[in-house]
Amino acid sequence: MNRIVRATAIVIGLTTLALACSRAPYTKRIQFNLIPNGIMNGIGKTAYTSMLGENKVARGSDNARTLTQVGRRIASAADEPKFKWEYSLIQEDTVNAWCLPGGKIGFYTGILPVLENEAGMAFVMGHEVGHATARHGAERLSQQLALLGGLVGLEVYLSNESQLTTAQRAAILGAIGLGAEVGVMLPFSRAHESEADIIGLMYMSNAGYPPEESVKMWDRMAALGGSSMPTFLSTHPPHEKRKENLREWMPKARKRYQRNALNHDTLVTLWEQ
Repeated sequence: MNRIVRATAIVIGLTTLALACSRAPYTKRIQFNLIPNGIMNGIGKTAYTSMLGENKVARGSDNARTLTQVGRRIASAADEPKFKWEYSLIQEDTVNAWCLPGGKIGFYTGILPVLENEAGMAFVMGHEVGHATARHGAERLSQQLALLGGLVGLEVYLSNESQLTTAQRAAILGAIGLGAEVGVMLPFSRAHESEADIIGLMYMSNAGYPPEESVKMWDRMAALGGSSMPTFLSTHPPHEKRKENLREWMPKARKRYQRNALNHDTLVTLWEQ
């Protein structure tokens, strides 16, 4: 009977694993994702409403209109019919932008001088949208759930099958948890950032923006300075590594851009540092 139960559990586990696997856009990296899209999109909608309620949103300005125009082009390139796209320009000096699950996009006015032009905005927009279309948020949550389950199982095993004290078990689990965070979770976050760069590069090219601007945008970002945290403890790859990654994909991006180039100059300086 125990064999039947174990066999059934294995079959269910393998089936769940197979159903949880998907592939990221363009890179085709195999992903592990246990969270349904509908749940993540609902989380994104709720978080978006909350974040906008806590900030001043610029509506009707030229910059807000530019954001919406660029956003619509990137959304068309992303081709996610189940996303309910929204674009908001937030009045704050923070140098940041984001796209929540389901296509809820926010740009802070503080990032505009770094973007410099429409093409720079298109790359950052594509990068943030890439996080959403590749379901990076759901993937990270799935990893954390799997890690939590693994640690709980190990705690049960150590409690029943070892002579270790409670303090000794806690020390072992703490060390394993830290090792998993540094060795698995953080590098995966860096992998997500690099993958979003690639997806953003392809989205901006498909939307008609010159892909070379992606590298120039990271040059401008690097000029701002940043954290001195060691790379292996950082959730973002170094700027030089990001640019190298983009250059590897540049030939494919140029071909897409040549087929879809917009009929106006997207490199005109709109925002000055």
